[in-house]
Amino acid sequence: MQSLKVNVMRYFLLRHEYSDSGYVDGDVAFIPPLTGYYQAGTPLEVGDRAVSVTMDKAVRKLKADFFLTTSGAFFAAEKLATLLKRYQNDLRIIPAHTSYSSGRATEKRYMLVHANRRLPCFDYRRSEYAGKALALQRLERGESADAFLVKGVQALAIDEKFAVGANFFFIKNVVLIDPVVSESLEKEIREQKFNVRLEAVPV
Repeated sequence: MQSLKVNVMRYFLLRHEYSDSGYVDGDVAFIPPLTGYYQAGTPLEVGDRAVSVTMDKAVRKLKADFFLTTSGAFFAAEKLATLLKRYQNDLRIIPAHTSYSSGRATEKRYMLVHANRRLPCFDYRRSEYAGKALALQRLERGESADAFLVKGVQALAIDEKFAVGANFFFIKNVVLIDPVVSESLEKEIREQKFNVRLEAVPV
């Protein structure tokens, strides 16, 4: 009997660190200001709100197409942001005014990339993380995964049934900064030669 071939979706972390682009950070301002702290993966009321980023003095030339600020907000170059939106239409893409500390505008235009939710797609059994044995015990006792945060992730595995149809997403209940992208989106990012760093999630 011929065995059936099972197609497994591959995922990639879209990393905010770069080996060749140097230090990237900046001060983010929302106008009018947010009522609380900015948080990726939670609902954001956009309305007529404007966003500006003033890059740190150490940033002389911004080459990255995707970067993170200390506020927790991710920004993508306009062309990349358009691609992300095409693959994940529930993303909030907000134009940002980005400038260097001198006041000079950055060479590229950037957009705030915001997801209003996180997906509960962390695979607690196949992933490796701090306190794994205790976490599995809590889940086996019927405790909700919402009751605790997973920290110290050394190896990430995605529970695909909770990520069906998602191409760009953040993971719920896990201390993990960077978003995850699907194999199809990763392929197009590479083909268009965006200056980003992608890291494969083990299958």
